Amino acid sequence: MKFGIGIGRTLPAHQAADVAALADELGYEHCTFIESQNLCRDSTVMMALAAEQTTRIKLGHAVTNPYIRHPAVLANTMATIDELSSGRIFLGIGAGGSAVAMVGRSARPLGELRDVVSFFRAFVAGEQTTWHDAPMRSGWSRRDIPVVLGTHGARSCRLAGSIADGVFLPGLDPRIAAWKRARVAEGAEQAGRSLDDLELWSRGAVFVHDDVDYAREFVRSYAATSAFFLWRSAVSRPEPVNRLLASALPEGVAEEMAKLAERYQWEQHEAKGAAHARDLSSDLIDCFAIYGPPGRCVERLGALAEAGVDAVSFTLYGVPDKAHMITRIIHDVAGQLR
Repeated sequence: MKFGIGIGRTLPAHQAADVAALADELGYEHCTFIESQNLCRDSTVMMALAAEQTTRIKLGHAVTNPYIRHPAVLANTMATIDELSSGRIFLGIGAGGSAVAMVGRSARPLGELRDVVSFFRAFVAGEQTTWHDAPMRSGWSRRDIPVVLGTHGARSCRLAGSIADGVFLPGLDPRIAAWKRARVAEGAEQAGRSLDDLELWSRGAVFVHDDVDYAREFVRSYAATSAFFLWRSAVSRPEPVNRLLASALPEGVAEEMAKLAERYQWEQHEAKGAAHARDLSSDLIDCFAIYGPPGRCVERLGALAEAGVDAVSFTLYGVPDKAHMITRIIHDVAGQLR
């Protein structure tokens, strides 16, 4: 099983680069950086610093969006950092979450996300392209940068299957993972592709600690965020495919998601101690996080592996000592899976 990490919610930029450098040494596949301009340091600055301090690990957003940066600016920035990293950058992008909500906007339609991906690929490759009828071409970039889509609902999963090089699938419960992977497969099939054409990353929070109750408090807020997004993009919707997911969740979790959505506060997005996450059940948290003693974490990852998951991206937003955590994951958890 392959592992990646996600950082940047609270770290100063230079510390984020230090964590990325350690992850590089430990053998992680990627390090992602959160994009939320009201809450965090700038993702591209963190990425550029990390590129300078690493040699192997892949670096990218998880995830940016089509709104807060003009597509040409985004493409040029990513091409520059790809040059700096000797070709280790990927574009992680979705329809929009906290970064968009906190400037008073809504997530972009998936059709526009498709257009942005097409524009991005052409621009970084140095091809003639257009954005909103304006002709554009990079005067210097001739690069091929992978695109990884961040997804929650059925439609975004299918879009990822049809156009992306990879996909982030929030949710560390085998039932959620299986449902999302099936939707990605549907999109891939419609485009004449297969799951073998993509890297599929299940994604969620992690906290390895001998006291499971203590550990749960550090993943609670991220679980709330993932539950909120899954509720509004899938579980709350009436289509049969979404009802299928809702019925597969542990008893009471769908109703709990509905109550969470009513009180979710963007300014406490993914922050440890967020009020909206205070009373979440362990059943809900377990859907989006792996935590507790190493043996429990190994068991949870084993269940994901049985569902076909072979790559997991761990978010570390609530973890105080990220260097210790990523080291312990490799030594005490990953080693028991191999």
